[in-house]
Amino acid sequence: LRLGGARRKEAEERSLEWLERLEVGEVRAKRPGEVSGGQGQRVAVARALAARPRVIFADEPTGALDSLNGERVMTLLTEAARDTNAAVVLVTHEARVAAYSDREVVVRDGQAREMAGLA
Repeated sequence: LRLGGARRKEAEERSLEWLERLEVGEVRAKRPGEVSGGQGQRVAVARALAARPRVIFADEPTGALDSLNGERVMTLLTEAARDTNAAVVLVTHEARVAAYSDREVVVRDGQAREMAGLA
């Protein structure tokens, strides 16, 4: 955030807001090796959302999460994208995660195919 021009206080506030929304605010003073895989994954999502990108690339964003935290992450990711008019490019093997998308492209045997009936 600081490299993007945000002042220190603004960067800290935005970061803390997303850490708390993803319920991992308690890990902000910990080193990466001191947090669980699921906590680390939620911290990565918080970091991405705090930056307010125009495009969010998410490769298996719920892979290390239980179903409750997976739903929480996908709900916040979807809301944040809509609120900021950002695009989300998401890779997943889980149908429940893909269901959050407005458009779905399936890649099978090297061939991409858009799925009908979404959006």
